[in-house]
Order: sequence, then C-alpha cells, then structure tokens
Amino acid sequence: MSLTSCRYPGACLLIVFALVQVVRADDLPRVHIDGTGDSRFLRFDGSPSSPAAMPQIDLVRYNIGAWTPDNAVSSLFRGEWTAAPADFFRLDLVFDGLVNPPGLSFPGNIFFFGDNPLLGFVEFDIDANVLTGGELLGPQFRYHGAAGRFGGPIANDRFAERVSLDTCPGNFDADASTGPYFPERSGEEFNLAFLWGSISSVDVGSNGNFTFEAGESWIVRGPFLNRAHGFDDFILVCCSNGLPTYNPQVELLYSHSIATDRTTVSLVYPLNHNGAAAIAGGTSETPDCCADNQSSILEGLDHVSISAQFATANDRADVNFPLIEEWEFQSAGDYLAPENWVVNAIFAGVFTDVDSLTPDLAWTDVTPNVLTHDYDGDGDIDLNDLMLFDDFLAGADGGGCDADGVTDGTYTIFDFGNGFDVHDANYDGLVNAADRPVEPSALFDVDADGDLDLADYAILQRCVVEMVGDPMPTVCGDVDANDDGNVTSPEIAPFGGYMAGPGVTLFNGGIPLPITLAVD
Repeated sequence: MSLTSCRYPGACLLIVFALVQVVRADDLPRVHIDGTGDSRFLRFDGSPSSPAAMPQIDLVRYNIGAWTPDNAVSSLFRGEWTAAPADFFRLDLVFDGLVNPPGLSFPGNIFFFGDNPLLGFVEFDIDANVLTGGELLGPQFRYHGAAGRFGGPIANDRFAERVSLDTCPGNFDADASTGPYFPERSGEEFNLAFLWGSISSVDVGSNGNFTFEAGESWIVRGPFLNRAHGFDDFILVCCSNGLPTYNPQVELLYSHSIATDRTTVSLVYPLNHNGAAAIAGGTSETPDCCADNQSSILEGLDHVSISAQFATANDRADVNFPLIEEWEFQSAGDYLAPENWVVNAIFAGVFTDVDSLTPDLAWTDVTPNVLTHDYDGDGDIDLNDLMLFDDFLAGADGGGCDADGVTDGTYTIFDFGNGFDVHDANYDGLVNAADRPVEPSALFDVDADGDLDLADYAILQRCVVEMVGDPMPTVCGDVDANDDGNVTSPEIAPFGGYMAGPGVTLFNGGIPLPITLAVD
C-alpha cells in the first residue's frame, strides 16, 4: 500500500483546498434522514460482554443522486448535483462525530488511521427489483442477515422473508432457494464495503501524520465498490485476470467538520464510460467487462445482462440462478438514475475490550431502521406484537433451537453473539420475560394514574418536543420503543387506540378502545 501526503508529485499544496467537497446551495440530491442517537451496541464476535464506553458508528443521513464534477481529472468531489441522465453518481454518508478509515489489517492495525474506524456495507438495489441480485458471500454480515439483531423485522414489504430473524441452522447456507428467511436474495446489484486491508493509497490532509483528525479531509483509494457476488457463478469470464468479480479502484473522500462534529464519507463513481473517460482525461474506451481499466456501473451491469442471456442449461438449473435470471430481459441503461436506487446499509464499530488488547466488533446502526418489539413489522408496537412474542416464547422454549433444551421460561440462543434471535430485545443471549413488550395501555400511562387520557397525551407531546437534542426525560423512557434515546411521533401514534378517559380504569391486557387520536 502507498501512503502519500499528496496526489501527484510536486502538487502537495493540493491536499486541503482541492479535496474539501464543494456543493452548491441549490443542489438537490435524494436525502434520507436516519436520525441522531439511534445507534446500539450489538457484539457479534462470540463474546456478549460490553465495555464501559465505545465510540459508536451512528449514521445521521445519506444523500444520493446524479453528479457532475467541475473537472473530473483534478477532483471528483467539486461539482454539483444534477438531474439524470448524467455521467456520475454521488453518495454522501454523514456520521455523527469523528469517523476514520479502517486500518491495514485486523486485529493488529485496525486503528492505524484513528480510534473510530468505519466498518460495514452499503448495498444498492439499482433496478429497485428485490427479485434480482443478491449476496452469497457472508450474507450473515450484511443488512439482510444482521438487521434482525436490532429487535424487529423491517416495516417494508420488500424485506419480508428476506431479513433473517434468527440464526437457527440453515439460515445462512448461500442457497437462495432455502428458507425460512432468504438473506441471500437481497436485491443488491452493487455494494460499497468498508473493510480493513482494502486501502491501496491515501492522500492525507493537515499535518500528514496518517491519523485522521478533526477538521481534516482525506482521499482514500481502494477496491471498495463491488458488484454483488450472487452473480459470480454465472458470469462469463472475459477479463484478463480470469475472475468473475467486478470491483474497480475508487476514491472515497473522508471529511470532518469541526463546526458540526460530523464526518462525511463520499463516493463519486462513473455511471457510464463518458464519466470514466472524463476521469482519465481522454476518450471513452469500449466497454470490455473488465474493471481494471475504464469502468462504470453501466459496464458492470451490461456484463450481468449478457451473462444471463448466454447462461447454460446447468446455470439455469442452479438454485441461485434466480438472482441473475431477470437481467436477461433488462437493459442496464434503463437503471442509471441513482435517485431511484434502493439503498440499505449496516455499520459496525471497533473497540478494545476492557479485559484485553484484542479489538472486537459490534454492529451499531442500520438503515432502514428497525423498531424494537415491532414483531409484525407494521411500524408500531401494539397488542399484536405482545401476542406474537408470547406465542414465540411458548413454542420455542425447550424446542430444537433452544440451546439449553429445557422448558423453563427462557429461550437460550446458540453461540451468542455469533447467534441471535429477533425476540432478544435486550441482547443478552436469552429470550424471556425481560424482553417482553410492555402492554400497550401501561406503555402510555406516563402519569401512572391507571387511565389513559389527555393528561398522558400532554406529557407525550412534551417527550417528542423535548427529546430533540436533549437528554431523555425519565418519564419518557418506556415510550422510547426502539431504545434510540429519542421519542418520535410514530412511537406514540398508537396512543389514541387505547385512550380510556379520566377515571376509567385501563382494560386488563391492554385491549384497544375504539377511540382514535391523530398524531402528526
């Protein structure tokens, strides 16, 4: 790996001024707000203990859209958002606090560039079709394989039956045809991978000490962008390296703002070979299925389409062929509007255990977010979620996936935290009464007077208003259904269905009353 403090020989003054992103005020990408303070600490390295403190990777938002650099030769990151069709796309990932590139290896040099290395995956469903594309290489470490650890399914039909809710045997077998969950069938065509050991060179800012510090902007290069590995078994190998993979060298801009204390990690990459030629400052090469020369999203997807068209009978009989099958009839050029792509992501933090010098890993944030205890995936927590939890525990306790094999009111997860179950809301490796959702009526009785009325609603309104950027008021804690340190309107929206009025004792078991209270 080459570590340099300037991009070109004799151009060291380029570092700070040319690398800082410049985005015009009237630029309008698609913006997805993830929220601040919704990160959790979910270890997945086989040891469930947690240290007293750990820097957590907390995604605040992401922006994605078509992009036009001012001069692609000198800097990909100076330019403007534009409408499709365009020659480039841009992705901005905004994280709370100081986040640095992952180091050179694990465990020895994971902290080489700083104390809070960013790990994880951002997945792009480019044709917005969940039936095409997927990941066979380590699906348990991708969004569909690990988001269930956060305590619920995803309230979106595209994720139904695809996000794993436990790690019982057979869930991660790299076979897209076997269930009960299908994390391999994610719909992903490309992904952006943040892994140790992938960096080929860096341009560092400020003092050039190779520690990413507050206020700095760095360019980091490496093969971070990957075409989905679910296609690999069916790809016509035509590149000189003899490999079916498509993972070009790309540039990432890491930029920290002292004013906001946020780190933005940006990718700009060609959508077509006009963009690839602009980077090279020359003419466009003929697409050749190889990412080692001029490369683009269009070239990578064209190769998928051609491979599907020329699939053999053996290919078509393969259990994983459905991942590529529909690309036989799809044209890559129809899917180059990045504002229409479906994006999901999962991020992990790295820490040094209090009892050891060995780094450990923990999932900390996902997008789309998960609502803990929302077992029916309808976006709220109600009586049905409580009933689903009770039914699960009654059926699973002492069953084949219960590690202790005893019917004792506790379901023990095999090999926690490598293993998990969506019902383990407090993430201690056990599913029992401590994980049971609060009965809906009691959940909203925040003045503890035995009824639900407008007095409770007034307090709930203050929870929503006061929680923005402020410490959690104690009285609001139980209403924070997803344990993210914030109470939001969707979390209190079910209140109206349980309102009984002053002096009316709550129904036993939280039976909903026929009263509706609209909550914006």
